[in-house]
Amino acid sequence: MTKPIIGILGGGQLGMMLCDAAKEIDIETHVFCPDDDCPSKGRSTYFSIGEYSDEEKIIKFSNSVDFITYEFENIPIKTIDFIKDQNKIRPGKQSLLLTQDRLTEKRFLDKLNIPIAPYKDLKTIDDVISAQNEFINSIVKTRTLGYDGKGQFNLRQSDDPNKVFNRIVNKSIIEKRIPFEFEVSVIIGRDINNNTTIFPIGKNIHENHILKHTFNPTKLSKNQINQLVDYSEKIITELNHIGVLAVEFFITKDQILVNEIAPRVHNSGHWTIDACSVSQFKQHMLCVSGREIKQPLLNNSAHMINIIGKEINDWCGKNNTDRLKIHLYNKKEVKKGRKMGHVTELFDKGKIF
Repeated sequence: MTKPIIGILGGGQLGMMLCDAAKEIDIETHVFCPDDDCPSKGRSTYFSIGEYSDEEKIIKFSNSVDFITYEFENIPIKTIDFIKDQNKIRPGKQSLLLTQDRLTEKRFLDKLNIPIAPYKDLKTIDDVISAQNEFINSIVKTRTLGYDGKGQFNLRQSDDPNKVFNRIVNKSIIEKRIPFEFEVSVIIGRDINNNTTIFPIGKNIHENHILKHTFNPTKLSKNQINQLVDYSEKIITELNHIGVLAVEFFITKDQILVNEIAPRVHNSGHWTIDACSVSQFKQHMLCVSGREIKQPLLNNSAHMINIIGKEINDWCGKNNTDRLKIHLYNKKEVKKGRKMGHVTELFDKGKIF
């Protein structure tokens, strides 16, 4: 029986971990990436270098694989349109279109009656003044290409609206700052038969707008868990999303709000590699290849720590132990704020954070 070949658009660490997971479940991978020196090279079965704008190379790549997935959501839509057989793309174009633009994402959630932070589409200086009056404290966020805090800045009631408006470079929204107690991520998967499963829900802690810690499982009420599951299932089903999807939520004193959707495997799910019966990466590749989704079982409670920038120097040369699992991404250049790896600390599965 021929092994299925899954094409992956993007060669970063998420692609690398998808390739590693695929090997364990008898799936071959073909990475397409503009960077010849990316983390995925050497981990995939096949590798193609090319620009996402190169129609001829994208078509050749798509013809060489059974299905195509992506490891980040900023793949140009034009790239997706080059692919003649759109049924090959899992998750589909709709998930990309939705999550590439914060305004589109928020309108989608409004339509589903899923709670989100109040927001305004920032078009004129009057929108700035209105947000200052209504929201008091808020955040200006670029609608596109914003991640790890990029393209964001705080908006206070005392700020000069003219200076704020002149600072806007890209299309943006203004979002009310929510005094949340903590943030959680729901990592949910869906297969071609509409079956869904959810990993144990973890709590996230950010430093300098970058995810630093994820703790699993975290203490939540039965009602909170039911709401988180319900909202996540609504989102993934409405998108007809095949594969893994992550939803970040704000937990406040009296409600749950969606913060953001990622149409892919997610940083806050890396702990699943070492602590669950099936990782988010295996789950994604099972779904994309047309196999049945698996129910993830928690083997250990876990604390995932991102290795950022020069912190990599503290981990190079260190070995795994029974309780500490080190994952380095083999990036050649160390940059401030760059994710260089992660470490998962394992605990007895009765521990709740």
